[in-house]
Amino acid sequence: MAGNGKVINRVFSRKVIEEILETGQNSVFNAVITRYISDPNSKTYGQILSEIYCYLSESNRNEYYYTNTLLNKLLVGKHNVNTTTALSQLRIGAHIADFVMINGEGCVYEIKSDLDNFERLADQLYDYFKAFSKVSVLAPEHERDRVIDMLDSLGEWGESVGVYGLNDNDVIFSRLNERKPKVYNDLLDYRVIFTILRKREYENVILSYFGQLPNVAPVFYFKECLKLFKQIPILKAQELAFKELKKRNRITKTSFEIIPSELKAVTYFTKLSYKIPNIEEMWHKQYKEV
Repeated sequence: MAGNGKVINRVFSRKVIEEILETGQNSVFNAVITRYISDPNSKTYGQILSEIYCYLSESNRNEYYYTNTLLNKLLVGKHNVNTTTALSQLRIGAHIADFVMINGEGCVYEIKSDLDNFERLADQLYDYFKAFSKVSVLAPEHERDRVIDMLDSLGEWGESVGVYGLNDNDVIFSRLNERKPKVYNDLLDYRVIFTILRKREYENVILSYFGQLPNVAPVFYFKECLKLFKQIPILKAQELAFKELKKRNRITKTSFEIIPSELKAVTYFTKLSYKIPNIEEMWHKQYKEV
């Protein structure tokens, strides 16, 4: 049974969805159909994927399910996809953040799904505060109080972490299951903020603030750019970095709305948005077993 769980966790990945789009088949997808779907030949690909997603909802709420739910709630329910950028698997210090949202400010959400433990949580959140002033945890609703107790034992920075619970009805943002994050800047670190950025992005920051880039040998270029970055007041440096991060993962509201809700995260975060017409066609296409 554990093996089956691992297989179903792999369905909503770029590799699987892309192969289905190209060939109509995928070994992981086919294995999950055999295990979980009755009479698949009478259904469309969309109906099958919806049934698989429904199974995740009822019995196996994995990281993809949490990430996709959060993306749908934030970019559909609370913010505008035209003015907000979401990022996934962003390296911050020594850890990788599950979900980052950039609009007028930057917010990190660390996801602890039904399948996760909390062993590394404190270290992860501590690192995130080195680049972001607002940090939150999204966990199963029944774990919410446990997470709050653990964070409150860590002092002021832990008490600043927001805590959201995902309940059985997929509600995240309500007064009953949320503790909103507080701004906390004391751990901000120039180098951590700087190393989030790609070369083009930190060059844009330096150009916008100083009006020119350093004229040094390539071997010294990164070091000199970081030196200049550290001369910018740290909150301004953070603001300029967020401005660059916001340029990533751009997609129009119209395109985003076309994506089936079950596939929004895999399409948005894995740069499959250029295949939205193919996804729409596949979704309504009759499944044929090989």
